[in-house]
Amino acid sequence: VKEEVKDIKVKDAFDQFMVHQDNRKSNNEISKSHFADIKGSLNFILKYKIDGKLFENHFLGQLVKPINQDDLVQDFKKHFLGENKSKATAEKRLKHLKSFFNYCSLKRWISYNPLDKFTFGSSSDISDKSVKIQPEIIQKIIRDALPKQKLKIRSMVLLAIASGMRQGELRAVKWSEIDFDANQVKVIGAVKHSTLIIGEPKTKRGLRVIPIDVKTMSVLKEWKMKSKYSKSSDLVFPNKLGTVIGQKRFNPITKLLCEDAGVDLIRWGDFRHFFASSQLSGLGEDWAEVASLMGHAKPNFTYQQYGHYVKNEAKQEKARSASAAAMYGN
Repeated sequence: VKEEVKDIKVKDAFDQFMVHQDNRKSNNEISKSHFADIKGSLNFILKYKIDGKLFENHFLGQLVKPINQDDLVQDFKKHFLGENKSKATAEKRLKHLKSFFNYCSLKRWISYNPLDKFTFGSSSDISDKSVKIQPEIIQKIIRDALPKQKLKIRSMVLLAIASGMRQGELRAVKWSEIDFDANQVKVIGAVKHSTLIIGEPKTKRGLRVIPIDVKTMSVLKEWKMKSKYSKSSDLVFPNKLGTVIGQKRFNPITKLLCEDAGVDLIRWGDFRHFFASSQLSGLGEDWAEVASLMGHAKPNFTYQQYGHYVKNEAKQEKARSASAAAMYGN
């Protein structure tokens, strides 16, 4: 005999779901970073508007009905694509939302998972960032906006574009890892998510050496000469105290740069996407090499994320010249 279950608001269901996830974290079933990912994704999704009302304010039983199936899928898909995030981010949000709905189904607040069969398909089905990060946009930022910034900001932005380093890797890089003779940077560490602790990179392939163009290296050399933290053990881009710079510092920088350059807003992470697109333009379909430069675990992941960026001209250009040409227009 099925016991009747009272309807519950999405926000209340979320709170109980996170208690469950917290218990899983305490039992070492999931890591702290995974717990933070789940919480961050769902907190964002709770603010989606579904049928004119915040998702968190809906009653689950009234919302998740077979008659609403198609509308729900389309509403969530619209929000995922509307964020203009990468395929990986969109799929992560979808994964956590599916997990939440599965939990609600087990608790018998809903009779089924409305997103159970939904996927994003191939990478080309996800919002395409290529319009935002064409070389002309980056060149305009470098030419019209960067000269107005302090040397530290100029150096940080140029290295981010020229190397494709993840934000955590950029915050962790030390002067000993910048090789001015060979024009390259070694990536051996990264600031862990939601902390100020430097550990290993995100993946084993994250340990890598990236060739950097001469112009960017020249700006970095100038920054080293003027920085009061220039010992080999010092961070290249520390805060005023010489320690790890905060994560929230980055997106305001890109907002200011885009305003000064008169271009549409991009996020700091778009510099990494731009690096991938420029390397694929220069190296063609050498997925193994691009995966190595990006620090991806497998070339197949690189293909899934950036396959739609491939252009077939100038396949034989080297990685360094590909970045320099895309950044400076040479």
